[in-house]
Amino acid sequence: MVVFDIETDSLKGWEENHKRKARFRCGVAFVYDKNSFFEFTKPKKLVELLSCAKSLVSYNGEGFDFLVLEKYGLKIREYKDRWRPRNIESFDIMHTIQENRPRKNRGKKYLKLEEMMVQHYGIKKTQYDNENEKQLLHHCHEDVEYTVRLYEEKIWQVPIITRKSKKRRWEHYYDDDMSGVVWDGENWTDVNDFGMPIESKISAEATMLCPRCKGERLSLRRVARKKDSDVICPKCGTVITFSPANEIVSVLSKKEYESSVCKNCGRRIEKSGYSHYGYGAGYGYLSSGRSICPACGKGCFEWSDDDTPGFREHWKGSCCKCKRDIEKWSRQGASGR
Repeated sequence: MVVFDIETDSLKGWEENHKRKARFRCGVAFVYDKNSFFEFTKPKKLVELLSCAKSLVSYNGEGFDFLVLEKYGLKIREYKDRWRPRNIESFDIMHTIQENRPRKNRGKKYLKLEEMMVQHYGIKKTQYDNENEKQLLHHCHEDVEYTVRLYEEKIWQVPIITRKSKKRRWEHYYDDDMSGVVWDGENWTDVNDFGMPIESKISAEATMLCPRCKGERLSLRRVARKKDSDVICPKCGTVITFSPANEIVSVLSKKEYESSVCKNCGRRIEKSGYSHYGYGAGYGYLSSGRSICPACGKGCFEWSDDDTPGFREHWKGSCCKCKRDIEKWSRQGASGR
C-alpha cells in the first residue's frame, strides 16, 4: 500500500484540460511495506512506484493527481466524476468522506486537507515559498504525513461548511455527522451517522490564566466541548474568543465586547480568516464574519469571501432585522436600485 501526493505549477483553471497540462514539480510517497517515505523530483520514477502498488491512498488524488500523472505514464480510467488508476485499488480520503456523509450533508463543500488537519489535530500547514523547491518538497512531505495519519484514524470528524446559493458559508464549528471506513487494502466497510460529534481533544479539565488581568484561572471546559467559543473572566470581565482549533482569536474588555454585538440578535459583529496556498493555483485568503446591515442599520448579516484562484466566491446572507437578502440588495444598489 502506498500513500502519496504531488505538487505542480500553478493552474490557470480547474477544468480537466488545465489539470492535464499541469507540470509535475515534486512528489512524496509513503510505502507501508517498507515503512518509509520516498521523495521524487522526476515524475516517471514516482509513476513506476505507483504502478507496482496493490493499492493507493490519496487526498483528492482521484480528482487531480492521477490526471496529472497520466501524461507521465500512469494508466487511468474514468470513475464517476473523477479518475482512478487501472488495475490498482484506489482509496481517496476526501471523496470517501463526502460519499459517506449523511445524505443531507453531501451537498456541502469537499473538505480540504488543511481543514481536516485543524479539525483533528489543531494544526495548520506550514507556510512555504512555492518557488523554493526545497520548501515545496517539505510541504508535499507534510501533506503525505497527515494523509497517512488521517487514513489510520479510520473515523473522521467533519467541520461544518454549508453551501448557500453555491456560496461558502461557515455556520458552526462541527457538523452533526462523522464519517469513516475500515479498509484492509482490498475491502472496506462504511461507518457513518454517528450523531453528535465527540468532544475536542482538549482535556475538559484544561485551564488558562486570563490574558488581560493575569489574576484568574479560566476553565476551558465549555470551549473543549464546543458549546461556546467565548470564555469570560469573572474577575475583570474580559471576553476571550477561540477559533475552531482552540487558538485565541480576540481578547476584548466587557465594553469592547458589548459594542461589537448586534443590538437586534445579540450576535458578534466580527470577521476572521486565513490564507490558503490554493492547491497550486496560487495563494488566496478565505474570510468570513458578520456585519451591520447596510440597508436598515439595525440588524446584521453573515458573509464570506474566498479569493483563492479557481475558487473565488463571495456570499452575503440576510439581515436578522429587516430580512433583506443583502447579496441581492447590493446588486440592486449597483444597478441603481
